[in-house]
Parts: sequence; C-alpha cells; structure tokens
Amino acid sequence: MTVQRKWAAGYLAAFAVMLILNYTSGSNVGNAADNNQAIIQPAGFAFSIWGLIYILLLIWIIRLFFQKDWENTAAYRLKYWPIINFLLNGIWILVFTQQLVLLSVIVIFALLITLIIMHMLISKTDYHWFDRLPLSIYFAWVTLASIVNVFALTNSNNVEGFLGMTELTWTIIMLAAAALIGVITAMYFKDWLYPLVLIWPFFGIYTENNSDYMSLDITLLAASIALIAVSLAVLINKKKNSV
Repeated sequence: MTVQRKWAAGYLAAFAVMLILNYTSGSNVGNAADNNQAIIQPAGFAFSIWGLIYILLLIWIIRLFFQKDWENTAAYRLKYWPIINFLLNGIWILVFTQQLVLLSVIVIFALLITLIIMHMLISKTDYHWFDRLPLSIYFAWVTLASIVNVFALTNSNNVEGFLGMTELTWTIIMLAAAALIGVITAMYFKDWLYPLVLIWPFFGIYTENNSDYMSLDITLLAASIALIAVSLAVLINKKKNSV
C-alpha cells in the first residue's frame, strides 16, 4: 500500500468513527440545543449542511486513494490533522448531547483550531480546487457553530448579560465579528467560498427569530451583503490572475 493510501485509510477509519458517533447520538443534538437556545441559534434546517460536509469529506478521502503523486496530495500536507479533526467532531457530539456544555465549548474550539490549521496548510501552496472545497465549507460552518456553542453555554448558566450588554447586543457584536472573520479569511486566503457559507447560518438565524429584532435583521442583511461583495471580489480577482 502506498503512503497516501495508508493516510487515506487512516482518514477513512477516523471518518467512520465520527459517523458512527453522529448516527448514535446526533439525533439528540437538536434537543440539547433547544434546551439552551440562544438568539444566535439558526433554524433547524440550517444544520442540514452537515450532510453536505460529510458527503464532500467522504469524496475527498476516497479521492486520495487514487492519487499517484504523493507530494501533490492533501494528505502529504495535512498528515494527522484530519484524523484529529474527525475524532474531535465525534467527541463533540457525545459531550454536547450529554449536556456537558462547557466541555463542548472546549472541544468545538479545538475542532475549529484543527480546521484553521488544515485550511492554512492547504492554502499556502498550489492545490487542486477540490483539496480545499470541503474544508472551506466545514471551516466556515464551525466558525459560526463555535460562537453559537458559547451562547448555549451562557444560556445554560442563566447568564442574561455580560459587561452591561444584553444577549441581543452580544449576538449582534458576534455576528459582526463572524462577518469580519469571513472578509479577512476570504481576502487573505483568496477563498471566495468561505464567506458565502456563512450566509447560510445567517439566513437560519433570521428565519428562527422571525423578525423579532429589527437590529438583528439589519445586522444579518448588512453582513450578508458584505460577505457576498468580498466573495465576488476575490472570485473576480482570481479569474483575472488566471488569464
């Protein structure tokens, strides 16, 4: 077995463990989230993006089995990081559904760190577009999910405000911060997809709150416009540079 196939087999094994943990406990995530629901929590349909992420990751892994040039594969750059990521993903499902919210925050930020590292390792050299595509979607979703998880923690501890600001104010601040992260990530890594993915949970948040907060709706709209604009700018710039 070639080196990249050994890594691909390791990825596939860790991916299978993640799927098993998701299958056995994943149905309880919604209930756990509803118990500590925050303003920033998207509507249930938004979480369907996990299906897309898992399908793309599986294709991404299978593709590694058939690549012949080891030094040009994603596995050559990432090594053990996908394995750690998949295991952390499964662990998060376990701790979150067991209402261990503080521990779930720690785990999801560890998960986010692995995605940052993986995204950077892929982006810093030449890569095939599909090497980064699943990671861009996964990374963007977990960025927002990490913030939602923090709000779930504060709600589980009945924290109604912090530093004199209400949950709504903090929600608006963190949504603006998420949009800023999307803009910076798009521009620095020339990743037009990352900011677009953030719009999906933004829409879920808008739908879930049903226009209860005008300031929230304005923030979501302004942030989405900014993310679309930076995505188009990055995409146009990449097209120009490829000519």
